[in-house]
Amino acid sequence: MTVDDFCKWIESSGFKDGDRLPSVREVAASSGASTFTVFRAYRKLVSLGKIYGEKGNGYFWGPRSCIKVEVRERETDRLERLLLEDWKSGKIVADSPIPSIKDLCLAYGTTQGSMSRTLVLLREKGILERKGLGHYYFGNRKSALTESKEILLIMRCNPCGNFNGLSERELQFMHSVYAVAHRRNLKLKVLGYFERECAFLDSSGARIEVESLRDRFGAIVSTMLVFNVNTLFAKLSRTQFPVAVWWEHPLSAIPRALKREKRFAFFNLAFGEFPGRSVGRFLKERGVSNVAYVSPYHSSSWSIDRLRGLKKAGLQVYEATDATHASPFDFVHEPKARSHFRRILLSLVRDIPLVDAWVVANDNVGVELQSLFMSKKLKRPPYIVSFDNSMESYRNRLDSFEFCIETLAEQSVFHLISPGITLYKKDDFRELSGHVVEK
Repeated sequence: MTVDDFCKWIESSGFKDGDRLPSVREVAASSGASTFTVFRAYRKLVSLGKIYGEKGNGYFWGPRSCIKVEVRERETDRLERLLLEDWKSGKIVADSPIPSIKDLCLAYGTTQGSMSRTLVLLREKGILERKGLGHYYFGNRKSALTESKEILLIMRCNPCGNFNGLSERELQFMHSVYAVAHRRNLKLKVLGYFERECAFLDSSGARIEVESLRDRFGAIVSTMLVFNVNTLFAKLSRTQFPVAVWWEHPLSAIPRALKREKRFAFFNLAFGEFPGRSVGRFLKERGVSNVAYVSPYHSSSWSIDRLRGLKKAGLQVYEATDATHASPFDFVHEPKARSHFRRILLSLVRDIPLVDAWVVANDNVGVELQSLFMSKKLKRPPYIVSFDNSMESYRNRLDSFEFCIETLAEQSVFHLISPGITLYKKDDFRELSGHVVEK
C-alpha cells in the first residue's frame, strides 16, 4: 500500500473526533507495510489537519482541541492601564493633581487598598510624587514655575511669517496652547517655520537664528504639512531644551536618533489605527456590522490606517477607495478641483452594496456626499460617520470622530515642564485617544 492508500483507508475507518489511532507499529504489523510508510501517511494527515499527534501519546483523529486559559489581569495592572487611558484621553489633566484616592476608587470600581498600592508603585517608578498626605501629582517638575518663563510654539508659515494658511485644526491647537501656557504662567512666543528657506520667522518676517533660542524653557512643534521634517529637526537638535512634537506623519518616519532622546516627545493625533478602531467600536455598540469605507485619499498612510482600524474592530468592510490623492490639499492646484473631486466620489460610491453605514475618510468627504444627495446626483446614503469633527460637521449634523486637540496642548506643555515623566510606557509613541461626537 502506498502513502495515499493508507490515508484513504484511515479516513474511511469511521474514527470520531478525539479517537486514538492505532500506533504506527500496529498498523505496519497488520498491513505488512513498513513503519516508514505508515509514519509518512500519519504525517500527511497531520499536515492536512485530519489528525494531530501528542508527543509520547500517539495520534488522534480530528483537530487538536484548544484549552483556553483565562489569564486574569492583576488589579494593580488594571488600575495602571485605566490611569494610562484617562491620561491619554485628557480625563486626568496634566495641569493639576490627579483625583483623590476616594474619587479614583469610585471611578474605577476598586478598593482603597488596591488604588493605594497602584499609586505607590507609580511613585516608586518616579512617575508620581506626593507631599505629606496630600494629592498625588506627576513628579520631577521644574522649579520656580511661578516665575514668568517663555516657551516656543513653532508652526508652518508663509514668507511673511504669517499663519493665514493654517487649517482649522492647527488654529484650534494654537488657541489651546495659548490657554494652557496662560494657566501655567508661562510666556508664549510663536515662531513660523518657512520650509522653503528652512528659516524661523517672527511676526515681522525677520529671521530668528536657532542659536538665539538656547535659553528657552522648551518648544512645541507642529509638523503638519512640513514635508522635510529632517531639516527642521536638524536645527532643533542644536538646542538643549525639551521639545514636544505634534507628529502629523506616518509613525515609522520618526527620526530614530530623536526618539531615543528623553527631551523629545512625539504625540500622535490623526495617524495610526486608533481612530478607525474607535469608530469601529462606536458602530458595533449600535448594532452595525457591515460598513463601506469611502476614501478618495487612499495613497496616504492615515487613510490606510483608519481602514485597518475599522477591520480590527471586527467590522465587515467594503472598500470604496481611490489611491490617486493623499489629502484635500492635492486638489488645491487642480483645474476645476471640486468638479473633479465630486466625479471621484460618485465613481467610488456607485457600486457600494447594501451596508449598515458609510465611514468616510474625513468631514469634507461626508459633507460633499450630503451635497451630492441634496442635488439629486446621489441616492440618500445610509448613516454616515466621519473623522475630524470640524465646524462643517456641526453645520451639516455629521457625526464625526474628534481628536483631542486640548489634551495634545496640555500634554505637550506638561512634557516641557516634566520631560520624561509620563504614564506612557518606555519608548511608547504618545498616541492620544478621542471619541465620536454625535449630532
